[in-house]
Amino acid sequence: MLLAAVPSLEGVGKERTVIQGEVPNPVHPPTGCAFHPRCPHANERCKAEVPRLIARSDGSEVACHGVEEGRLP
Repeated sequence: MLLAAVPSLEGVGKERTVIQGEVPNPVHPPTGCAFHPRCPHANERCKAEVPRLIARSDGSEVACHGVEEGRLP
């Protein structure tokens, strides 16, 4: 979702995903995953536990309980 929200340099050809919700306060960040207040896929684990960074088969890395649990691609 975060990467999809970044506009393309060309400005065409890709529909952007608008992220709903308030940006967390950096002085008092949320517990657990920092993105859980704005993530439509967040569950109770996301609210309580910081996700660990995991390597993906394409060489990228992601820190997401949903990906780790197989709920998200």
